Amino acid sequence: MFNTIDEVYSYLYTQKKLSKRENLDRIKYAKEALNIKVNYKIIHVAGTNGKGSTATMIKSILMLKNLHVGLFVSPFVISFNERIQINDRYISDAEIMHYANILYEFNENYKKEKNDVIPFFELTLLMALMYYQDRNIDILVMECGLGGLLDSTNFLDTDLAVITNVGFDHMMQLGNTLPEIANHKLGIVKNNMTLITAVDKSLMPQFTEYVNSKNSKLINIVDSVSNIKVDNYTHFKYKDIEYKTNLLGEYQAYNASIAIEAVKYFDDKMPYDLIDYALSNIFWPGRMEVVSNNPKIIIDGAHNIHAINALVNSLSKNYNGKINIIFSALIDKDSKGMINILDKIANKYYFTNIDDLRKSNINDFLNYTNVNSTVIEDYKEAIDKAVKENNGELILITGSLHFISLVRKYILEK
Repeated sequence: MFNTIDEVYSYLYTQKKLSKRENLDRIKYAKEALNIKVNYKIIHVAGTNGKGSTATMIKSILMLKNLHVGLFVSPFVISFNERIQINDRYISDAEIMHYANILYEFNENYKKEKNDVIPFFELTLLMALMYYQDRNIDILVMECGLGGLLDSTNFLDTDLAVITNVGFDHMMQLGNTLPEIANHKLGIVKNNMTLITAVDKSLMPQFTEYVNSKNSKLINIVDSVSNIKVDNYTHFKYKDIEYKTNLLGEYQAYNASIAIEAVKYFDDKMPYDLIDYALSNIFWPGRMEVVSNNPKIIIDGAHNIHAINALVNSLSKNYNGKINIIFSALIDKDSKGMINILDKIANKYYFTNIDDLRKSNINDFLNYTNVNSTVIEDYKEAIDKAVKENNGELILITGSLHFISLVRKYILEK
């Protein structure tokens, strides 16, 4: 029996799978044993980057139609509660503890009976499904954790599939080529459904063949997006209609267009005013987020080549001044590749670290660039130094979502 939320998290984070997942039998068994019912529609969102932003946009539009909209995302930036939402409300600590106590007893019995363990992500998903059942939601926007085909979320019957894009990340699990990675993500496409995507045209033959094999429909929104401009909003046209979103970055125009198409799949008469209002008033932390104006500090959770490319492309087109970069990345990420791309906009680096078992040797970062660089182990000291030495440059903090969540808290609490 858990008595504090910290006890819950200590337990959840220590529940690790005993072997590589080869099927979805465990999560299917748990759902049935816990008598979890799914009596609502599901939009399933996969992709290398942009899943959380796109899912949040879809949720924000749908809730303006007076729908009870569940949102399941991973990972979080602010708090664990962020993973499980209904409309604009995060699951509370008390609710987490309620479901965690049920799942604790179930998991301990499961270990004894099956000689197996229900790991962290599956426990979190089960918690979410129990919560959504009890709150009687109308529709769930559900983000994949990793990949698609063997992701724990993929055991449910879904109504619409979204794949935002395909890039290089999690190669140990998903493969070393884009077609291999794409194949995992395409695993969320079931028979007789629709897939909405903004995938690169080079992968369209593979996407088309796969979707056709499922007797499903494919919608690629890329050619329908135009006139992208970023100032205090990201302005764009989708199918020649003007929209804007307060999530900054050119790539957000594509995420928003996917969201528009997804909403119209369920309601083709969704009023323009509701869509534009929802997109203009979204809160989604850690994505091109301005956390200080004096000096100007932007944080972005880009943590792979695809996301860093998008970030650099957007800043290159929409910011003319010097950019000092505070960078940290976990050891299983392509730090060299990310730094090579950031070199295009970097005036100076502050390389730093966080307290994590997967932290990098930050002195290695110095080997990846010829740009003026400083190494400071403690990320708080790195931020303070960058601010103290600032002479009107933009400060960009990026490289890891975990890093960004810590940085955001530190800056906003100062």
